[in-house]
Amino acid sequence: MIESLVISPILTCRFLLSDSADRPVKYFYRDGVVNYTTLLRGSDGETLYVGARDAIFALNVSDIAPNRFKNEVIWESPEQKRRECNFKGKNLQSDCFNYIKILLQLNSTHIFVCGTNAFSPNCSYIHVANFSLVKDANGNILTEDGKGRCPFDPTYKSTAVIVDGELYAGTVSNFQGNEPIISRSGSKPPLKTENSLNWLQDPSFVGSAYIPENLPENNPIGDDGKIYFFFSETGKEFDFFENTIVSRIARICKGDLGGERVLQKRWTTFLKSQLSCSLPDDGFPFNIIQDMFVLTPGKEHWKNTTFYGVFSSQWYKGGAATSAVCSFSMADVTRAFSGRYMEVNRETQQWYPYNHIVPEPRPGTCITNAARAMNITSSFQMPDKVLNFAKDHFLMDEIRSQPLLIKKHIKYTQIVVDKVEAIHSHYNVMFLATETGVLHKAVNVNNKMHIIEEIALFAAPQPVQNLILDSKQGMLYASSYLGVVQLPTSNCSIYQICGECVLARDPYCAWDGMMCRSIRGLHQWKQDIETGKAQQQCWNPNDSAVRPRAFRPQRSVPCETVTVPLNSFKLLPCHVRSNFATRKWMHNGAVADSMYTILTDGEIITTAETLGVYECWALEEGFQLLVANYCVRADWSLEATTASRKSIPVESYGNPEKGIVINPLSSESRYAQHTNGKNYWTEFVTVSVVFALTLAVLCLIFLYWNRDRMKSLIKDGECSNIQQKKQRKIEIQESLPLNGNPIQVPTPDHHKGYQSLNDNHICSTPVLENATSGKDSEYPESPNSQLNQKNLYVEISPRCPQPRVRIGSEIKDAVV
Repeated sequence: MIESLVISPILTCRFLLSDSADRPVKYFYRDGVVNYTTLLRGSDGETLYVGARDAIFALNVSDIAPNRFKNEVIWESPEQKRRECNFKGKNLQSDCFNYIKILLQLNSTHIFVCGTNAFSPNCSYIHVANFSLVKDANGNILTEDGKGRCPFDPTYKSTAVIVDGELYAGTVSNFQGNEPIISRSGSKPPLKTENSLNWLQDPSFVGSAYIPENLPENNPIGDDGKIYFFFSETGKEFDFFENTIVSRIARICKGDLGGERVLQKRWTTFLKSQLSCSLPDDGFPFNIIQDMFVLTPGKEHWKNTTFYGVFSSQWYKGGAATSAVCSFSMADVTRAFSGRYMEVNRETQQWYPYNHIVPEPRPGTCITNAARAMNITSSFQMPDKVLNFAKDHFLMDEIRSQPLLIKKHIKYTQIVVDKVEAIHSHYNVMFLATETGVLHKAVNVNNKMHIIEEIALFAAPQPVQNLILDSKQGMLYASSYLGVVQLPTSNCSIYQICGECVLARDPYCAWDGMMCRSIRGLHQWKQDIETGKAQQQCWNPNDSAVRPRAFRPQRSVPCETVTVPLNSFKLLPCHVRSNFATRKWMHNGAVADSMYTILTDGEIITTAETLGVYECWALEEGFQLLVANYCVRADWSLEATTASRKSIPVESYGNPEKGIVINPLSSESRYAQHTNGKNYWTEFVTVSVVFALTLAVLCLIFLYWNRDRMKSLIKDGECSNIQQKKQRKIEIQESLPLNGNPIQVPTPDHHKGYQSLNDNHICSTPVLENATSGKDSEYPESPNSQLNQKNLYVEISPRCPQPRVRIGSEIKDAVV
């Protein structure tokens, strides 16, 4: 089960709202502009570029407030393009606009930008100096065809990266959106994937990255730089009852030029592998990648690159959606692309590991020193057998990993990772954005995740569409449909004491002896990310600068006066900074123990002395911090009508799960109620009399409505208890039956019941006591028996005046 994993965090340390003073958040938006999808941090380190619908903005990285933005470019679709878009069946109010999908730094002077342009994508360039679109000699915007670079549909997920002036993009190349490609455009020969070979199966791209594997220069392998793409697609190697989605990592070589005879204008180095993120116990897969962040310590140290991805699953475990974070090392990725190829059986369409001889040079690899030793200096010189093999063997063995973090009921959409140098070590701090606009800040310590804080980025829930990190500025930038948010990676000043600073386990913060400050590499500061043992770090009797374990903040918590009417309830909130802390209520200096009734929602109803001073303390790892202080007073001029818990409205000051409920009726006032209170005996007698009268009336009504049924029951009872009278013998002439047999005359001993001649009234009589059984009582049926005219016995009852006829047992079908 997910809950049993030690890597799954239980609680978040702190939760902050978007308007919290503990974490200042700045917003940028413009009226009439929506869909702030694309973010780019400028090469100058001072500008943040934002791509939205029909507009591109240049913002100040230190302050993105609307009154501080630098410049903007309005790039709208022409009306003719919008009409054509609407004519093709697209929505004029949502689809037929120019959504900016690509915003990349081409060089120090220009930015490359592409937009959907009302389902007719095109690209252009922006001058960085004056922040304007490049125009031709006639003053018209200089544009290029965006087909194969930018998607037609603004909702389609795509990715792009510029390497040495060349654009490498993963997108779709047609209006219908059913021709996915990975392409290159620029000064080099354009290349793309081969659609007829099904290299891509309806992919959804989430990211791309360039890894300079050719560095350092003159390395013994002589490898080439590679571009990696991350996406999810339909896994054709699985034969399940439904389409299985898998996460992929694909790579191509920067120096690929295509083949001379085979794979002309197609990638000769395209390979892809499955990214498997699954649970270690039952193998439950998180098979849909949502985002990927590539953490590279430096160009020269690309071998230490780590790929951090957020994944979800197309299935539910335990009836709830779950997200996971998995990491993959560069060594794992290199091992997979150097491992076994997968081969498809053309008849069964099943994929199997290829265990035969592989041609040389190894298919799918870049030009290395080994290939150069074979006089192969470019992909044009690759043998045909190598390219034919690469054309059909593009799928490699999977790359496996286990989740670092698992979170139920949450869907992560974006991730960035910052490598932080703490006092004793370095830590990779993850920032995870959700589809509801919440940001999680987490750190991996000893293979266990600790979520430091949880921040609501927006006033209303909305998905985070993009998230970027500026490590130098210490800032995060998140974009959504309605705007852009800027917030610092940490705010150490909110921790007032050493205990709070250490217990936060925030790698950005440390205690310098007087206050919690951002890390500056000073080892004499106090910090414990591994265990968070605040008592060991902060409790030092010989150090007067260290705060004691029980701490009242310097900004002392004033005693807030709370006045409540008698016989009513009040909720006293107690908000703690850490979800790992427990609350302890003190009443007049004593712990609120078992004498207080604790409700299931966390409220406490007092039954003894309730007036006085209430203090709420937060306890964590041996430290106590006063967070709330109340002075409860009774308002003698107001008195509730009743002391019923259900009938008295609760005056709430906060969350019921974090407060204490007060009944301000003290023992003195309750004694006064008993001595001077009202006698309720008269009311009790009145209510009892009314109840009795009501019950009597209901009984009479019941009897009246059922009078006819009761009469019938009385008559039936009388008829059943009638004493049997002496029978009168009457002869009735009857013709012969149809079978012609004489009828036998039954004796009185055979009389077993009477039937009324009146169809609407039936009275029964008891069986005669002298009735016997034997041969005389047996009347076998015979088709030849003759029905003779016989005597029947008829009885006249004074109670039931209808005549009763005794019918012999042999006459079964006769009509009387």
